[in-house]
Amino acid sequence: MNEIDKQFAEEAHKYHQAVLRVTVEIKKNLWDLAIILKHIRDGKLYRFYDDTWESYLASLNSSLSRSFAHKLITNYEIWGEEYHIPEERLRIDQEKLWDIGTMITGKNLTPEEVEESLEQARTLSRSDVKQLKSGEEYEPRYKMVKCPSCATEFKVML
Repeated sequence: MNEIDKQFAEEAHKYHQAVLRVTVEIKKNLWDLAIILKHIRDGKLYRFYDDTWESYLASLNSSLSRSFAHKLITNYEIWGEEYHIPEERLRIDQEKLWDIGTMITGKNLTPEEVEESLEQARTLSRSDVKQLKSGEEYEPRYKMVKCPSCATEFKVML
């Protein structure tokens, strides 16, 4: 590898690692937010600020929609409370967690079935999860490859 390629690879790897680090923090912060929102909603603590849960969410002046707050809370209720999955294992895309979680909630699943569902949320793309949820026959449209520098696995579309 010549010097220019090496510098390019090092810079790409540095920024790639930064994206991975920040993404993990975002997922952790969203999980923390889910727990906080659940306590506020269930304890009706929002009434100190606004009359309704919806008006409270609107008053936050953030991009937190009612539907996304609902998904965060539902994810916590399903994965954390119902299936007792530790938070550090749930640093997964919230939309995929919600889709898979709503498919399995209330079912008397074995631990292996819960693990399989969690693995689907972790590894499938959003469109693959939607296809799985719709009941259509699922066929992956990607393959997994591993970064030679950091060993992180990536999906590559076929």
